[in-house]
Amino acid sequence: MDERPPVSPVPPVGVAPPAGYAASDRLADAFERTPPPGQQAVVLAALMIGLLLMGIQLWLLTVALELYLAGAGRQGWSLALVSGLIFLGGVLVTRRLGRRPRAPAPGPEVTDLRADW
Repeated sequence: MDERPPVSPVPPVGVAPPAGYAASDRLADAFERTPPPGQQAVVLAALMIGLLLMGIQLWLLTVALELYLAGAGRQGWSLALVSGLIFLGGVLVTRRLGRRPRAPAPGPEVTDLRADW
């Protein structure tokens, strides 16, 4: 039998995705935007908080729809408004995290001190 290694859906780092791939630019950017060393835990914590807020938002929308269909529209709308505020907060955080860091201000060059040895 011809045993081939499993094919990964994500190309390895440094390998360009196929030219016809619709999101090839975004995929390449995703590989280059790995968190700096020591920041992996912060990124995972932010992901968990985001997932928790999405779960709360879905629950709020479900309860709001139940209240609306039960005839208590005023309470349902207030819960839908809170859910919308959570959504807006998520959009703002996503936009803030999506910005590129600014280049450091020009200053005196730092030389490699090990070169003096």
